[in-house]
Amino acid sequence: MLHIIKSSKIISKINVCNVRHITTQVEFKEVAIKVPWGHISGKWWGPTDVRPVLTIHGWQDNCGTFDRLIPHLNKNIGYLCIDLPGHGYSSHIPPGMFYHVTNYLILVHYLVKYFQWPKVSLMGHSLGGITSYLYSMVYPQNVDFVICIDAAKPMIRKNQNVHMANTIEKFLIYEKFTDSDMEPPSYTIEEIKKKISTPNNDSVMLEYAHHLIERNVAPSKHHPGKYYFTRDPRLKTGGLLNFSQDELTEYAQYMVSPIFIAKAKGGSYYEAKENFYEVLDVLKRSSVDCDFHYVEGSHHVHLNNPEVVGPLIKQFIQRHNIEDRSIGGIKDEIVNNIKTSNMKL
Repeated sequence: MLHIIKSSKIISKINVCNVRHITTQVEFKEVAIKVPWGHISGKWWGPTDVRPVLTIHGWQDNCGTFDRLIPHLNKNIGYLCIDLPGHGYSSHIPPGMFYHVTNYLILVHYLVKYFQWPKVSLMGHSLGGITSYLYSMVYPQNVDFVICIDAAKPMIRKNQNVHMANTIEKFLIYEKFTDSDMEPPSYTIEEIKKKISTPNNDSVMLEYAHHLIERNVAPSKHHPGKYYFTRDPRLKTGGLLNFSQDELTEYAQYMVSPIFIAKAKGGSYYEAKENFYEVLDVLKRSSVDCDFHYVEGSHHVHLNNPEVVGPLIKQFIQRHNIEDRSIGGIKDEIVNNIKTSNMKL
C-alpha cells in the first residue's frame, strides 16, 4: 500500500503522531531501505519515477530538517531525504561500533549501488554537507552536482591527538547506554523544544523545532506526558577526523562538478575560518560552477528561513539538472506503511 502524505496543513501520524505545517502542495512517501545492519528510513519528496537528489541532514538532526525547504525547490525532480544511521527512524549501528564519517560515505555509496544511479546528486546540511562534500571528493566521477548548506569541507581541529583521546573516552561512556534497558531521561515537549533550539547559538527557532522532534522522540513508559530522545546516545561522542588541511586543499583541485555552498552569516566556522576560504579558493578554480553565497540566518537557515536559501538552490539545480535521471526511481519494496499514535507538539 502506497501511503502518500499531502503537505498542505496536514497532520502526519508516524509512530508518535507528528504535526507539520507546510504551505506548499508537495507530496512525500515514507521509505525504509534495507541495509546490512538494519534499515535506513526517510522521505521521498516529489516525483518518484526519476533519480532524486539524495539529501542528508546534520549531526543529531533527521530528515525533518528539510520539511520547510523542499517545497521551495524544483518540482520536476524528487528529493530522497534520509535519516542517517542512529538518527530519526533509521537503525542504530551494531554495539561496539563508532559513528565515523566514513560510515556515512559507505552508506551513500551503498545507496548509489542499490538504486543503480549512474550519477548521484547530493544536498546536505552541516554534517550532511560535509558528507556530500567528501563523497564528491572521493568519487568526483560519480557526482553531477553537490549542494552544501552551512558546511562543506571537514573541519580541522588543533591538538587533534588530545581530541581523539577525549572522543574515545566519551565513546566508552555512551556505549554503556546502548547495552542498558534503562529508559533515557524524559522531558516535556516544551523542554525538548528548548533542547533542540539552544545549540549552535539558538540555531533552531522554537516555532520550527517540531520538524526535528517528530522523528527524534518517543513517549516515556514511566512518566506520562513526557518523552525521551530515541537517537543513538553514541552520537554525542562527536567525530574523529582523518584529513589534514594540506590534503583537503590538494584534493579540492580534483572536484570539477558544480558545487553550491551557502554560508549562514549567523553560523560558525567551527575551525580557523582561513581553512575554509583556502579550500574555497581552490574550488572556485577547479569546479565548473562554484556557486558560493553568504545568506542571512542561523546555522539552520534552511529550516528557519527557507525562502532565503531556497531560491538560490533552485536556480543552481535548474542550471545543472542536465544528466539523465531516467534510471533510479523509487522501488515498491521501500515504501513504508505508517503507524499512528497520538502526540501533540
